[in-house]
Amino acid sequence: MASTEDGTTLRRGARPHPAWSALVGLTSLGVLLQGLWAGLFLRRDADGSTWYALHQHGAEATIVLALLATVAAAVWLRHRRDLLVGTALLLVLLVVEYFLGRAGGTGVAVHVPLAMLLMGLAVWLPMAARRG
Repeated sequence: MASTEDGTTLRRGARPHPAWSALVGLTSLGVLLQGLWAGLFLRRDADGSTWYALHQHGAEATIVLALLATVAAAVWLRHRRDLLVGTALLLVLLVVEYFLGRAGGTGVAVHVPLAMLLMGLAVWLPMAARRG
């Protein structure tokens, strides 16, 4: 056990691997930017094609980051079942979100609420990692 500045103790290995932390952070940023870009292409005065393309390619990049984060969790965080399952769930939900967005039509009715769930999961993962 190591001691922190405020006198609390920190278990060894409580901090996640830095590569996982960076990948989850970048994935979370991607989820946040997806909401921004969606809002920009849904404006009435916007040229939707540019923002729509950015939204699509941002989704693809975010999925790749989530895939890498899941691999990192499988390699370095096997002992943290909550983080491993949470990271894998983030990846699966992002893939579902991607295909719902590509489907259009009634898929949008699920696409937007799922985006809110994804944001919550993207915030929860780093918080859970810090709790050790």
